[in-house]
Amino acid sequence: MPKKWPRHLQLPGGRIVEVRASEGEKRDAPVRRCLFGKARALLESGAVTLYEEGVAIEPSSLALAEFHALRAIGTRLGVLEEQAVEIECRNCEETIRTQPCASLPLGPFADAELIDPELDVTLELDDAHPIEPIQLPSRRRAESVRLGPVTLGSVLPLHQALAKRQLRLTPPVVRAMGVVALGDERDARVIASALAGCSDAQFGAVTDLFLAAHYPQRLGAPIVCPHCGSRNDVDAPYDREFEPSGSDAEVAARLADGGDFPSLDEFDAFAREVAEPLLADAPKPEMASEIALVIDGGVPACDDGGEPLMGSYVPAHEGGSHGPTRPPELTLYYRTFAAMWREDGPYDWKEEVRDTVEHELEHHVFGLEGHDPKDEEERDEIAQEAERVVGKKALVRASVSTFATDVGDFWKRTWIFWIVGLIVVVISVLASR
Repeated sequence: MPKKWPRHLQLPGGRIVEVRASEGEKRDAPVRRCLFGKARALLESGAVTLYEEGVAIEPSSLALAEFHALRAIGTRLGVLEEQAVEIECRNCEETIRTQPCASLPLGPFADAELIDPELDVTLELDDAHPIEPIQLPSRRRAESVRLGPVTLGSVLPLHQALAKRQLRLTPPVVRAMGVVALGDERDARVIASALAGCSDAQFGAVTDLFLAAHYPQRLGAPIVCPHCGSRNDVDAPYDREFEPSGSDAEVAARLADGGDFPSLDEFDAFAREVAEPLLADAPKPEMASEIALVIDGGVPACDDGGEPLMGSYVPAHEGGSHGPTRPPELTLYYRTFAAMWREDGPYDWKEEVRDTVEHELEHHVFGLEGHDPKDEEERDEIAQEAERVVGKKALVRASVSTFATDVGDFWKRTWIFWIVGLIVVVISVLASR
């Protein structure tokens, strides 16, 4: 059964609206033959009506980013249907089958916390954004594109065109995309012709900017991999006007320049060359004469926030009835270093290895002293990340009633963030006594 809409919502862009959902049967409205027709009908039928300062908001006047947020929230509440998608875990590469909107954190929308400078911003409109050059008439080449505001009403020609088998770029579609200028060209007919004749990569550069303009990063869900515990950020809603294209091409170009990441054997040899002298000079606990170095080529472990580790440190364990004495252990995770190379492009991996070894040795030294402020700092960072994603007030509510029935299935999908939030609240309470 669908859940109730929050009484008030903050939408992308900052404005706060009152939500009134019809009781009982929904009022019928024709579903337009267009992309996202059911979500559009939900608003146009009056089944969900928005008010700002007591005045009803005309659905067609909603900014496109506002509409997509409402679409995601309606799906999260079960008012709109969502198809399951399959993604590959960024850490263990296992397949995860998920419904992204089911894991969308509602707290920031319901509690007016859309204030994050990274998650809650969209592409600056009216600025000239660089793109791969596109040929224009008279031997001109457009090297930038300007986008303007798009509303639910003005985007309709694009949504109608996308509902057909093949997208046909016409002047109305170009205007519906919000393309104000391509280089110095402002004529929608010329722009439509240029975009229709450009390459997929060139067109993808334009559509990537469209997505950045109308989908803040807040419209994403943290999906926890059931196999390795890593956090995978997935678009929510997953279905969008265009598929992202530019990022893969850019990374591929960078990788072509930088070559392949070193093999596990090469990585192992260099890491030992760097680490072993540092380990030999480091102070040792009384129960152990060495610090073991492990180069792990398997699936990396993850921290409490679901982030794959580059390195880790485990203090010594004194033997007894439960097992023998175990020396301190410093581990480097090869696949995390390789993933950074693959996802972000070439970097100075040797310097990163040195920094990681030195970082983990700091944990070792602090551990011998009995207090590790770096560990506390890292846990604070994880807690802050949980707060910005899930919402500060939502975490407080979760700490009061973590297992409330209204959490239900959502808890299973985002348990990492709730646990971290609960720990933070408990520590804060104890510290204030």
